[in-house]
Amino acid sequence: MPDDSANRRLKIEAHDASRVEWSIYIPLPRGPSVSEAEVSLRLEFPENVYVPHDGWEQLQILARLSSPDEESPAPEPLTIDGLRRSALGVARRLKLLRESIPRAVLAHSINPRPIPRSLAKDVARILEESVSALAQARAALVAPRPDDPPEVSRERALVDEFLSGQLLELLTIAEETCGRMLALAEAPGHRAVAEQLREAVADAFAAELRERERKGEMLPDGDDVEALALFLDRAAQLKKHFQEVLFLEPETKMVDEALRNWVGLSGAATAFIVYFGLQALQTSAAAGLGLWTLMTVGAVAYALKDRAKELTRQWLAGKLSHLYANRVLVLREPAKFEHSRNVVLRARESMAQARIACPDLLNPGSGAVQRLVTLEYRQRARLTGLKGSSADAFERLKIVFRYDLAPILTRLDDSAKRVPVPGAGGVRFADAPRLYRVPLTLVVETPAGAERREAVIVLNRRGIARIIPESAAPPVPMEPDLELERGGGPGLLPQT
Repeated sequence: MPDDSANRRLKIEAHDASRVEWSIYIPLPRGPSVSEAEVSLRLEFPENVYVPHDGWEQLQILARLSSPDEESPAPEPLTIDGLRRSALGVARRLKLLRESIPRAVLAHSINPRPIPRSLAKDVARILEESVSALAQARAALVAPRPDDPPEVSRERALVDEFLSGQLLELLTIAEETCGRMLALAEAPGHRAVAEQLREAVADAFAAELRERERKGEMLPDGDDVEALALFLDRAAQLKKHFQEVLFLEPETKMVDEALRNWVGLSGAATAFIVYFGLQALQTSAAAGLGLWTLMTVGAVAYALKDRAKELTRQWLAGKLSHLYANRVLVLREPAKFEHSRNVVLRARESMAQARIACPDLLNPGSGAVQRLVTLEYRQRARLTGLKGSSADAFERLKIVFRYDLAPILTRLDDSAKRVPVPGAGGVRFADAPRLYRVPLTLVVETPAGAERREAVIVLNRRGIARIIPESAAPPVPMEPDLELERGGGPGLLPQT
């Protein structure tokens, strides 16, 4: 049974030049039980670079089920979706093996005297398991059957190409590891071990590329930049094709839009009360008032009617957003999995922007302040179990959040300034780029526990330069730990 800590994992990274991404895994409840989760994000922008914008337009949310386990039995008769789920299980196994390579390097680098021979043994074991996993998948998922319809035969070919790409990624990491081993090898025996391992990686590369050529699959061409770009694009298309079977169908609705009619009705009722009261006052006092006074009272009543309606609508909408949420998110199972489109997650989302003044960090006791603009996002989710035929194959729900900082980038300064720095024999000058730092705080609470991450987003005019983690907590693996040997043999150290 997986450790509970395996479910408490989240990650913060830059998705592209302008979008920051954070992703979480939430364990799915079983049977009729219900679980809850909460996600909170806080960004702090310097007031001088902040650009007011609609945060909901910049927020993107994607949700998919975690890849099924490799041991999950393939459905019979094998369908296209069943093939894709089984292929994702094998891809997950290859991914875990690929991530084990740098973990093995880290485990051996901790020793005062790293032993390349033992490291090479671990990497060789990973290569052997990877090639074996792909061979078994080809026998079970790729080998044609006499009763296969044309679309299933085509899907089997895509499974082979997709898993072959996963193996090529693993071999690339293994080759880079061999290069580092050769660079650090001092004793002739250590260099011989590293060269022997590099030859094994090269042989595995050559064998897989020959297999791709035999089957007519796309091959990378080092002399053609366009062909390399097409190879990467093909790999991205295959990944999306197979992961599409895991994505849930999202539905979002703003609370004020959903209750617009009721809020408008309440505002109209309030306006009618105000208008009717003034009209009654005007009628009752008409005998003792002049013409101009009556006209003034009538004009005030008419003006207050519309104003009361608008103020009431704004007040009610604000109260609903504050007490309930700004937006409601619903994630459903696709109809092809569960005909009634069962609701897997129902969440209330809130987003608020505020201007605050904080003590100046240079001298907090001086009374000087630093003005910031905070953006806070919160999601409170309620999860139910899957009901489709493949519900038992999935244990977790992965939610990916992406926030686009493009509106902020337009106000950043991109000029470089010359800075004097000490040099040989005097002073020299260096061009210093202008960078801006945006603190980020992420808190996630799930049934497995609570986690907090802090980081700093470093921005320049061109986009996100880097994201620097500030939390002392070690990074959490995105998948459960993988043992290198079964049956009680020694495995790699757990990822930390």
